[in-house]
Amino acid sequence: MKIATLNKGKETKYLNQYPLVDEEDIYQHDHLKEGDLFYLMTESDQYIATAYVGRQHKGLGWVLSYDQNEVINTQFFESLFKQALEEREYYYHIEGTNAFRLFNAEGDGVGGLTIDNYNGHLLIQWYSRGIYKFRYNVVEAIQNVFEFKSIYEKMRFKDTEYTGGHVLGETPEFPIVIEENFTFYNVDLNDGLMTGIFLDQKEVRKKLRDHFSEGRTILNLFSYTGAFSVIAAQNAEMTTSVDLANRSRALTEENFGLNGIDPKSQYIYVMDTFDFYNYAARHAKQYDTIVIDPPSFARNKKKTFSVQKNYDDLINGALDILAPNGSMLLCTNSSVFPLKSFKNVIKKTLESAGVEYEIEEVMGLPKDFKTHPHYKPSKYLKAVFLNIKH
Repeated sequence: MKIATLNKGKETKYLNQYPLVDEEDIYQHDHLKEGDLFYLMTESDQYIATAYVGRQHKGLGWVLSYDQNEVINTQFFESLFKQALEEREYYYHIEGTNAFRLFNAEGDGVGGLTIDNYNGHLLIQWYSRGIYKFRYNVVEAIQNVFEFKSIYEKMRFKDTEYTGGHVLGETPEFPIVIEENFTFYNVDLNDGLMTGIFLDQKEVRKKLRDHFSEGRTILNLFSYTGAFSVIAAQNAEMTTSVDLANRSRALTEENFGLNGIDPKSQYIYVMDTFDFYNYAARHAKQYDTIVIDPPSFARNKKKTFSVQKNYDDLINGALDILAPNGSMLLCTNSSVFPLKSFKNVIKKTLESAGVEYEIEEVMGLPKDFKTHPHYKPSKYLKAVFLNIKH
């Protein structure tokens, strides 16, 4: 077994079960390649953990076990999958939802690996070349633990020509239809890196529908396939969806249609968000609830956007077209933008704009997206519901 020795003083965080092995914490190591297993040791040769090399989030790899005698094989993954399945038994028995996460990376014991269930069609996502080296064991363990109609995979790491595809079982005709909170969405597991829906937002979408949509006009920015708009439209007076991607219009229209809502009864714009702000202000449009759920980083011909640097611009633009006493749903999935910092940006921006506000609710990941107690970035999703008084 290869060995990586920690710098003096760095052992405490790993003895406290920090799961990501930071390269800068390593004093010396045998030549480590992606997928290699290694022992994490102190400089006095005390064993701390068994880890694998899978470069991700500036880390060298992830801890798999704290038992030096544990073998990392199919049975190892089976054991973790069985535990994960047991913890998610609830999701198999609730009405109106048939899509959820089965295994959530470091939260369930293997950083760099996720498995989602879309009504019996499973999607494995590999976040490093290193974890992909365990593909045989992982796929075999999935077959032994989970029931499925089909298995698909997506590569989430760079430098690979193969981006994913069918692994086992049926080859359904995509899109397939999944249900979430009694709302229907199209999903395609065989189309690039996206699937059509972000499962981590299921509870946030429900909250929007149940508490911030009744009789209101809703503006959904960075709308992608219109998931927020579609669920809100069940109670809202009107929804407006805005996204820069051309394909977003057709995907959003299809999701409306699935739910018996005439897409022509709603507004859909293929536009940059900041251009839409200008357009809406010029035409004196106002919205009762504005949903802002941007990517962590984006670049188009005009500008580069980063949530940490530019979220204040998004809030300020929204204030100009927010109806009196309106609400906002502000989201970010950036793991390097902690909740405290995010709330601070919201507070500073709104105070500078001279508006009174109250935070109605702060939401994070649902239970199926299990997080790691000693690794804060695993709690990456932040969703803040605000009421603005102006």
